[in-house]
Amino acid sequence: MIEMAKHTVLFVDDEESILKSLVRLFRKSGLTVLTAQGGAEALSVLEKKEHSISLIVSDQKMPGMNGAAFLEKARVICPDAMRFLLTGYSEMDAIVAAVNKGEIHRYLTKPWNDDDLMLQVRWGLEQYDLVLENRNLLALTRKQNRQLYDFGRDMERKIEERAKEITEKNKALEYLNKELELNFFNTVRALATLTEMHSPFNKGHGKRVSELAVAMGRKMELAEEEITQIEIAAILHDIGTLGLSGDLTEKHWNRRSSKEEEELYRRHPVEGQSILAFINRLDDVGGIIRHHHERYDGKGYPDGLFERDIPLGSRILAVADTYDRMTTAYRFRKGDNTRDKIFADLSTMTEYESEEDRIRQAVIIFVKKNVFTEFDPDVVKVFLDVLNDRGITVVRERQMTISELKPGLVLTRPIYSLKGRFILPHKTELTERIIDKLSVIVANHEVSDVFYILVK
Repeated sequence: MIEMAKHTVLFVDDEESILKSLVRLFRKSGLTVLTAQGGAEALSVLEKKEHSISLIVSDQKMPGMNGAAFLEKARVICPDAMRFLLTGYSEMDAIVAAVNKGEIHRYLTKPWNDDDLMLQVRWGLEQYDLVLENRNLLALTRKQNRQLYDFGRDMERKIEERAKEITEKNKALEYLNKELELNFFNTVRALATLTEMHSPFNKGHGKRVSELAVAMGRKMELAEEEITQIEIAAILHDIGTLGLSGDLTEKHWNRRSSKEEEELYRRHPVEGQSILAFINRLDDVGGIIRHHHERYDGKGYPDGLFERDIPLGSRILAVADTYDRMTTAYRFRKGDNTRDKIFADLSTMTEYESEEDRIRQAVIIFVKKNVFTEFDPDVVKVFLDVLNDRGITVVRERQMTISELKPGLVLTRPIYSLKGRFILPHKTELTERIIDKLSVIVANHEVSDVFYILVK
């Protein structure tokens, strides 16, 4: 509902009687009513700006200045006021001029109907309120948009400052993390160095085992964190020997340790875990080290775990550790138990490219023969794949009796008589003629009825 009391209306006419009748008509409306006799007086009222005029109602036919001319000037002084023109039916030209120049909002005919005039005035004031409200809303919107823009700019600036601050803090944190990581691995390296210095038998062993174990972990597509744990465990797996005499590890592997020394040696996985318990991030590593001498059949130590109860890292480490220990045994003097052990299955194999290749094949056979007892079969399979990836030929063979031999099969080992006489070299491709001769020799009990054949 429009509040009439807050509005002021200016009536303009050259006849005083008409102005008085208009005043009387709107006396009870609550409006502030101003009057002016003629355009000149009305302009004077507007220019004083003592009142905020909401609506101007002007007669058209006035001496000196007609209504159209007055409203044109009034629009300049009070552009927001609504403008009505009172005119007769015959004054159409004046109406057109008022519309075009004075931009009147409505014209009313004389004589007017009081009720109709009241309604028209009310409509005009409502329009005035709407125009002002829209303008105020537009101004408020612009103000708020400006504030929002300023707020956005301020927030953008703060976000940029915060992002810069976070970036700088992240760089500092990254640097600290790198320093911590470096310090961590420096600690690992220092412990590995101590182990090697304590026992020259271990020199380079941890590094070689870690490289092989990591390659196996990647082949198995383990998570990087798990591979890192296996790598560190491989480097430090003999750290528990720091409390033992320097040559005890060598004695163990060469089977020359006494019962008391062997009991001491078997404590080193537990001692190794205990040492690492004082270093953050090495709990899982300690567990891998504790169980790397467990056996797949449950006959290992220190806890007698078996099969999948043994941590995967420990099962990987067991194979890598054994392979490296035994492939470095060719450096030892003849007569060492370890050397005799790994050559047991190759005692008659003499045609390898090098002593080192001969050793490797012997150890590979040893590992394969101990699948399901010492070693996890799945881990051994991955181990053999890694060796192949490294260009180390893995001899894949099976045992056959004379009745199973067929032409086209290839020997993986040379054939010697039971008296040690050389008969056939390895890599010999069997023919019917060769098989027939072997049958005769076997029948005469001159050779063992066990032949090693290449599996393609």
